[in-house]
Amino acid sequence: MRSDSSGVAKATVYPPNGAGSPQARHNFDLSKSALSTHNGQYIELDDFASSTNPVHNDRGHVTSKTGRRSIYIPNTFWTRSFATAVILETLATVGIESWVFISISNQLLKLEKEDGATRLRSFLGLYIFALLYELALSYDALRRKNTFQLVGLCICNFGLLAYGVLQMNEIKDTITTMVADSARSNEIWAMYRIELILVPVLLGLGTTVMIFVTWKLRAEFSWSIYKNISADLQMNRRYTIYQVYIALLKFDWFFIFGTQLQILLSIQHLQNDQFIINAASVPVAILALVLAARFCRREKRKSLFIAMVLLGGIIASFIKTLLQMNNSYDSSGLSAYKTSLTLFASIAIVLITTTLINSVWCMLNFNKGLKDYIDQSRTKQPVSNPEGAWNQEINSRFVLN
Repeated sequence: MRSDSSGVAKATVYPPNGAGSPQARHNFDLSKSALSTHNGQYIELDDFASSTNPVHNDRGHVTSKTGRRSIYIPNTFWTRSFATAVILETLATVGIESWVFISISNQLLKLEKEDGATRLRSFLGLYIFALLYELALSYDALRRKNTFQLVGLCICNFGLLAYGVLQMNEIKDTITTMVADSARSNEIWAMYRIELILVPVLLGLGTTVMIFVTWKLRAEFSWSIYKNISADLQMNRRYTIYQVYIALLKFDWFFIFGTQLQILLSIQHLQNDQFIINAASVPVAILALVLAARFCRREKRKSLFIAMVLLGGIIASFIKTLLQMNNSYDSSGLSAYKTSLTLFASIAIVLITTTLINSVWCMLNFNKGLKDYIDQSRTKQPVSNPEGAWNQEINSRFVLN
């Protein structure tokens, strides 16, 4: 400690780590207001960190004073590669599907085949929505650094590839059924055959690129999570379970919405009681998914259980729909959507069941400290410091014994 010409004491503080290094050496002014004694035991040197320095919380984490950027922009090579691959795939496939959607609808309407046009619109419209929804989920996965959501997107992209192959058969069968003249139906089908084949090819190429880049991003995102959650392996496992749960809810939403939409389109009369019930179930399903995510994050056990009951009701509703659709006496119009509706409802049932199992797993992790880490990651994005604040360049409080 030394005095300058103004009579103010100067202190040079050497933190335990890296003592003697230029980075660990800091000068502070010790004015009267900064020097206090407590019962003659020790002297505190308080509040020396400047406004540009990191702020430490009580867990030994370093948090930035500035908030998270409102708009996320991929800032590494592999995140940009994933975003570029998904954007290019979406632009190409949505462009082709939109052209087919408009053109084939006009063709069938000219032939006064409104029922066939409605059916094809539902297939193509749902497919376009799936491609756009996948793009939104890709952005969300990169922003949240959710590796499991990226893996789910790779699986989803492969599913869209399979649906693209299935779509060709559905469109061809619909045209053949609606157009009695075989020569005319073959002519219409030939107009779109190459474009419809190109869609699965593009999706196959996109899936390959996505799988490779996801494998590269796995290490990058794992390191980011490690920095946020420290070296606590138990906490890391809890956070992994939570990430899987949130990713499942996002995929649940699409398949629930797709199933409900096809059920509504199959009902011919708007005054039908079945139409009213299914229309009302759409916002209920969306609300259940939103509440399931919110209550899990806030660790509300009873409230989450209520959301789980609602999801269980959706499963029961879809099972009833599948049984009704395969009933030979069914007169609801579901048979016209049998292939795609069976696919969507079956996947939705499997996903919701998996979500319910995962939600129980999440409930077992309540009140074990995960909520604090999730809240911090949503606001301040702390960088973990397992050994506490003394490992940083400047501490906000030093104690001289």
